Amino acid sequence: MASRADQAVAADPGEVLCGRYRLVEPVGRGGVGEVWAADDLRLDRRVAVKLLRPELTGDPAVRLRFESEARAAARLNHPNVVSVFDAGEHDGRALLVMELLDGKTLADEIGRGPLGAEAARSMAVQVLAALEAAHAQGLVHRDVKPGNILRSADGGWKVGDFGIAKSVAEAGDLTATGLLVGTPAYLAPERVDGRPATGASDIFSLGAVLFEAVTGVKPFAGDTPLAIAAAVRADDPPPIRSLRPDVPEGLAASVDRALAKDPADRFPTAGAMAAALGAPVAGDAAATQALATGAAVAGTTQVMAAVPAPPAAAAGPRRTRLLPAYRLPRPWADPEDERRRPGLRTWLAALVAVIVIVLLAATAGHHRAPASTRATTTTTVADTVPTTLATTTTLAPPPPHHGHHGDHSGPGAAPAPGPGPGGDG
Repeated sequence: MASRADQAVAADPGEVLCGRYRLVEPVGRGGVGEVWAADDLRLDRRVAVKLLRPELTGDPAVRLRFESEARAAARLNHPNVVSVFDAGEHDGRALLVMELLDGKTLADEIGRGPLGAEAARSMAVQVLAALEAAHAQGLVHRDVKPGNILRSADGGWKVGDFGIAKSVAEAGDLTATGLLVGTPAYLAPERVDGRPATGASDIFSLGAVLFEAVTGVKPFAGDTPLAIAAAVRADDPPPIRSLRPDVPEGLAASVDRALAKDPADRFPTAGAMAAALGAPVAGDAAATQALATGAAVAGTTQVMAAVPAPPAAAAGPRRTRLLPAYRLPRPWADPEDERRRPGLRTWLAALVAVIVIVLLAATAGHHRAPASTRATTTTTVADTVPTTLATTTTLAPPPPHHGHHGDHSGPGAAPAPGPGPGGDG
């Protein structure tokens, strides 16, 4: 028989929530509710809808805090964080709409056996990158566990359920209802004591996850949640290498520091722990093979081989090849000036007109003057374009009349032509 909580979150395929999300099929169930694959009818995409348990969001003030945290998580845009799209309420049930991942969770993979040392290290580095981004924005996850670490389509890892744990923690005294905030096996000791969660609490939780990923067992054991919580507060986990001797010492030491009882003894930040985990584990067979063949290892930085320099040319006589000269454009050749400057044809026409005028004037003078007297013509043309041509013509005075010669300069004679206004003859 279904419990009251299960009945409260029960939903039917085809049901449309908030007039937008049509439920398709359930894909998971946990302590805080049920996750469904759903179709977003507005944006035509497949999403994940988490329906929360009513005792966690029944109080309107708690619902408001939950929505506020969901909005904060939605602003957390990081490749290792499951994206949050929307939050709301339908028929008294609080819901959260998230990115739907088709891959399995880390819990599923650990269920098939421990991870290789490099696979576990790579997973931890990616989760730490997500936590570092969240902590930088003031968000503390509070429930880092294998079930909240999911495989992405590209084979990497993403952290889900950001924001939910904080809202749950503010719901009041949940221990009275038989619920312990977070998952006991991964809770930090200060959380068990009721102290506020910090970034150091998330680092402790990831240390417990990494311990389980490489050994296949949880670091703290107990028959009941309260017994597990007591072990978290008082007991030290067994040395990792006593359970799995092939785990590198550096990886084991990082886990031990993350699981320190005193938050001050842990890594100061998620980024510091990621740096301590360092480079890929050379002793891991799969990672060593991937690095040897040049294949990418998820969550690691690949260093490309140096590109060889081209071989030096053989020694021999050197020949010098002259390049064709390149004529630079005139610095004063402004396009506007070029358009305003008279063309070559204009100057040629003016020159021809001057020559014609000079010849006509000389011919007229030849008929009026004796051969010894010549018209003196001086023509000066400036040699700098576009300076105006200057022409000066000087004619000798007419000779005295002789009896039998006709007067060609009389009233009937035509005057010598002169240059027109435009310089054209």
